Amino acid sequence: MTKTTKIIIAAVVAVLLVGGGVFAYTQNKDDSSTDKMAMEKDASTDDAMAKDDTTADDAMAKDDAMMSDDAMAKHGSYVTLATYNADPSKYADSTKVYFFHAPWCPSCKAMDDAINADASKIPTGVTLIKTDFDSQTSLRQKYGVTLQHTFVQVDNDGNKVAKWSAESVDALVAGIQS
Repeated sequence: MTKTTKIIIAAVVAVLLVGGGVFAYTQNKDDSSTDKMAMEKDASTDDAMAKDDTTADDAMAKDDAMMSDDAMAKHGSYVTLATYNADPSKYADSTKVYFFHAPWCPSCKAMDDAINADASKIPTGVTLIKTDFDSQTSLRQKYGVTLQHTFVQVDNDGNKVAKWSAESVDALVAGIQS
């Protein structure tokens, strides 16, 4: 290799390193501010859950009180995996989407809050199933889920139709296949 070639390669590597560093810094800065806001918003929820000593499924089952059938009448439904498993036939005619959620995940908490704040954005005929990321390892493996806040749409036989991540309810809805 000539000296000029080595200098060009060194310059390209330096530019890539600086660019990567700037990108990582800005992403980390955005993530930390988002994480901080989400953590502050949910501090009271975390305290209540810690005092309760409930399991993740118990904590998610409490959310079902906020997801009543009356509230779901004009749009899709948002239920926990425990509620879905108690009577899957109730959801047989709906499009099923698993939401792999972790209670410690700021993005998951923000998405959960957004869904609960405006469940009318869930399309009619869609059942969104809140699924605990940490405890449902067999479902994670079955559908190839490696990150929390992942959504997996399945057909009536439980076969994966689509898999995506979303940071907003609009992005969640956009990922649903018809």
